[in-house]
Amino acid sequence: MNIKEWVEAAQRGEVTEDDVQQALWLLSNTPLLYDTGETVAVEDYMRGLERQPSAAETEAYGELFDLAVALSRRYAEAEAYDRMQDVLSLQFDLWARGVLRLEDWIAWLQGAVQGRIDLPVYDFDEVLGSAPEEFMIQDFHDELNFRLEDAPEDEWALSHLDELYRKVGVTGKA
Repeated sequence: MNIKEWVEAAQRGEVTEDDVQQALWLLSNTPLLYDTGETVAVEDYMRGLERQPSAAETEAYGELFDLAVALSRRYAEAEAYDRMQDVLSLQFDLWARGVLRLEDWIAWLQGAVQGRIDLPVYDFDEVLGSAPEEFMIQDFHDELNFRLEDAPEDEWALSHLDELYRKVGVTGKA
């Protein structure tokens, strides 16, 4: 089973939600174990699986984690690697909340690996007026949502949230 077939099987409920969640959690969290993207390998992800996957699942997981490794190589330098980790973590949160569809996340990963999609880059001091040191994309997402809690019609926050969502693969169809 390739990754496309795995996604389709997950949509039909043939792959358990727990298995999908674990694979995506590994996708977003394994990079945190490394300072740069130069040495992480597919085996590092596969070792994190809680149960031995079937041969068909192994092929799909191999493709998924190969994308993760390729993304890590593309953004191997420390600053870019930190931003990549932050984006993957936000994507996992958005997927878990039903905002980011699995197929959209996979399409984003493929596009990012192929160089058709870049990681979001923000000058937070410029966008927000000032931002704390080490402020990251997930912090920006939280700030936008905090502002929308106080003012749900805040056009500035809504437009930035829409832009951020587009940059991380949300199509609005979830």
